[in-house]
Amino acid sequence: MPRARFAFALLAPLLAVACAPSGPAFPPGVPVVTQIGPPGIIAGYRLPFNGRWLIQRTHYGNPHDQAFAIDIVLPTAEGKVANADGKKNTDYPAYGQPILADAQGVVVIAVDGIPDNTPGVVNGYDQHGNYVVIDHQNGEFSLMAHMIPSTIRVHPGQIVGTGTELGRCGNSGHTTNPHVHWQIMNSAYASQAAAVQPRYLPYDRNGQLTTTIPDKGDFITPR
Repeated sequence: MPRARFAFALLAPLLAVACAPSGPAFPPGVPVVTQIGPPGIIAGYRLPFNGRWLIQRTHYGNPHDQAFAIDIVLPTAEGKVANADGKKNTDYPAYGQPILADAQGVVVIAVDGIPDNTPGVVNGYDQHGNYVVIDHQNGEFSLMAHMIPSTIRVHPGQIVGTGTELGRCGNSGHTTNPHVHWQIMNSAYASQAAAVQPRYLPYDRNGQLTTTIPDKGDFITPR
């Protein structure tokens, strides 16, 4: 097993297509940052990308950390998930797109070194692939998963603002195609967390400004 894969495999459990229920707990050692400033309530969360994206799948109804999670792709001009036959990661417009911090906070987990999959070939060992968890200092944590290896731009203990680039959308972990998996939870450790319903900042949903929870097939754009 390659060294990078072995080192980070201990940190990443299993996810379903495109993601699934969380696996075993991560080992200890996540840096603790007390606060980034005066504590306060996050008014809402920004969608973690720029432009008009498509919800490929929701995890609504999951009994654990993913109950409000969504899987999002950048669609083609025809509104599809991929160009051509979708056999290469680069056939997917989402591949390589910047993934952004959804609100201010402190990075508590940043996993890198998990290789991208070939579309349709699922990594049955690593759950989230390359991913980032942000502590928003209000009892809520966000997780953005499946990034391209070596594109993670943040590190544990780093303070980030809304819109800070975290990495690039990829196809790492237990996933069938390039997309971003996004969820809010009440712990840094997905395997121990309960889901938190996101308070969306106003965004465009199928041409209408809203703060409601989106659904599969919706086209969503941050404002």
